Amino acid sequence: MTTLVPGVLTVAVTTGSPSNPFDSQLWIRRYVERFAADQGLAITWIVVPFNESWKRAGRGDVDLVATNVASFPDRVSPGGTFSAPFLYERRALRIHPADAGRYAHINDFIGKRVGVVEGMAAERDVRRRAPAGVNIVTATTFPELYAMFDRGDVDAIAEAEYYGLDGVVIPSHGSEVVLIDLHDLTEGQREESVFVIRDQSTNLLDAVNAFIARTPFPLP
Repeated sequence: MTTLVPGVLTVAVTTGSPSNPFDSQLWIRRYVERFAADQGLAITWIVVPFNESWKRAGRGDVDLVATNVASFPDRVSPGGTFSAPFLYERRALRIHPADAGRYAHINDFIGKRVGVVEGMAAERDVRRRAPAGVNIVTATTFPELYAMFDRGDVDAIAEAEYYGLDGVVIPSHGSEVVLIDLHDLTEGQREESVFVIRDQSTNLLDAVNAFIARTPFPLP
């Protein structure tokens, strides 16, 4: 296997040291760590903004992009290839528990503020579905967006419910979180998450796909 640095897997992530057990970046990090250990590789983590992170493998910045990229056709870029999917998502809005009786659907937010992370599927979804009068507020990272939500700068935030490929929900929040308006980004289709592999990292794509095939996500 060829990598940018011999014996080292260089990986793009959006969070340097995730620790929250509900954080998808923690699940993905542990999964990549298991893969690297199986291959006898050390890891160098490169923290990047999510938006256009999928281009970094093709540009030769990293061997593998692990920023939870959905496999949209418009995210295919030269020099990088999608892995097999390892999870899928459905779209949702997070609201404060005290607002559970007020909101049920994106249409209820006319005159209100809905926060999104720039470049994510959630932004794509909200911009497509929100009626006129919904104020869309962008952030560059989820920590920034959650801080805005906690301060009351936005009334809801667009995020996801996560599922293993077997259709079982992966817990991503505690009882203090209320998700509403659960739906598919494209009705009837799974919004699947993939890694993006640098084409010049020879044999890496095959190794990653073989690992995904034998290793259910997330790790126990």
